[in-house]
Amino acid sequence: MKYKNLISLNLSNYRIIHHSKKEKIYLTPDNKVIKLCRNSDDCRREYLILRYCQHNKYFPKVYEYRKGYVVRDYVDGLCLIDYIKKHGLDESVALSLVDLIQTFETLEFSRLDTGISHIFINKNGEIKVIGLRNNYQHKETYPKHMISGLRKLKVSKKFFKMLKKHHPDLYEKWKY
Repeated sequence: MKYKNLISLNLSNYRIIHHSKKEKIYLTPDNKVIKLCRNSDDCRREYLILRYCQHNKYFPKVYEYRKGYVVRDYVDGLCLIDYIKKHGLDESVALSLVDLIQTFETLEFSRLDTGISHIFINKNGEIKVIGLRNNYQHKETYPKHMISGLRKLKVSKKFFKMLKKHHPDLYEKWKY
């Protein structure tokens, strides 16, 4: 399905999967999302990041951008917050989070971070990340928001224990 003429689409036929002051996200029958943004610059930045990261395993495929909306693959799975509440933090997920942050560095993001509400884990245990419109705008040299989220869920000590074991260099950089 082409979305180029969004104005002619009847969005009421699609299910709203997220709604906030800044955005509204619809799920389409072909398992894509249409994300409408109040701030079209935010939408454009997110599209450009997703397009740049198009072939990276951590990012959903993006299809289209028009002023005020972006179309991308639906990210199925549990938000990291819900996943940890249900399953706890295991080594595989912790190491995937570290790899995600290292991927941000490889992609030369200036913000090496994302909130844990933007990280999803699918039924195969794979991580996908959404909502990265500010990763080239803001500067963050370590995963401050992610670690803060893990702290709120009371799993940050476990995360740091695994980090120290597998990535002692990062442990030294991130422990404070």
